[in-house]
Amino acid sequence: MSTFSVLKQIERQLTRFTEAEKVVATFVVEHAERVTHMTTKELAHACGGSEASIIRFCKRLGIQSFKRLKIELAKELSVQTADIIDSPLQFQDDPSTVIQKVMFNTVQALQNTEKILSVPAFTEAVEALSKAERIYIYGVGGSAVVALDFKQKLLRINVPAFQSEDNHMQMMMVANATKKDAVFVISTSGKTKEILDVLTVARERDVRTILLTQLAPSPARRLADIVLTMSEEEQNLRIGTMTARIAQLAIIDAVFIAICSERGQGLYERIIDTHQVVQRMKS
Repeated sequence: MSTFSVLKQIERQLTRFTEAEKVVATFVVEHAERVTHMTTKELAHACGGSEASIIRFCKRLGIQSFKRLKIELAKELSVQTADIIDSPLQFQDDPSTVIQKVMFNTVQALQNTEKILSVPAFTEAVEALSKAERIYIYGVGGSAVVALDFKQKLLRINVPAFQSEDNHMQMMMVANATKKDAVFVISTSGKTKEILDVLTVARERDVRTILLTQLAPSPARRLADIVLTMSEEEQNLRIGTMTARIAQLAIIDAVFIAICSERGQGLYERIIDTHQVVQRMKS
């Protein structure tokens, strides 16, 4: 069974840590079992760092406390996973191995994202979207598929949602947005030029922005008002950012359900009405 991997998250972010955080990261990776029995003061003394750098290190991983880090480390060390599954996809893999690896990586991405996603940020995003008169949704490439899915969900409950894969249309829509609207942007890397352009214009117009992106520093993070974070996966072989897309869709589903809950029981009548209308096309 897959689980949240602290050690993998450390490995993937090692180059982004500060020098002080790297000292802590290296010690944790090399002495994981020992760290599970330490206090912050003991770890700081053992690795020659500071307690403050340990706390910053934990938060960089998306974990809010050293106590939580130790719990996740202990859980990870107690689980023995088959190497054939917990390894990168290779083109020479046979069909059975491909299925195992894809399913394993997908489940792990979802579990990692669940641990990393900030509940306060999620709550703030749902509140902003629920209050918005109009919601503009943007995504480029693979993220555009997720943006379209979110738009369709919102339209089912009669929320004015707008989305286009055309960059010029995106810019025209955000240029007409007001303070009463919200802009929801999906970007795996947070570095795509078109996404940065949209966020920049939205900021200039004082429009609330929500960004869904991976756990990594990026220009988009600095521009967005609210950031929903998913785990960073597929470091060794990126084929269509598969696990990223699944994590994005899962967060979108959670946001949608939360919006529905905010709007109350009467909302389900709209869902039933839209379902019945669409069913007519199938008869």
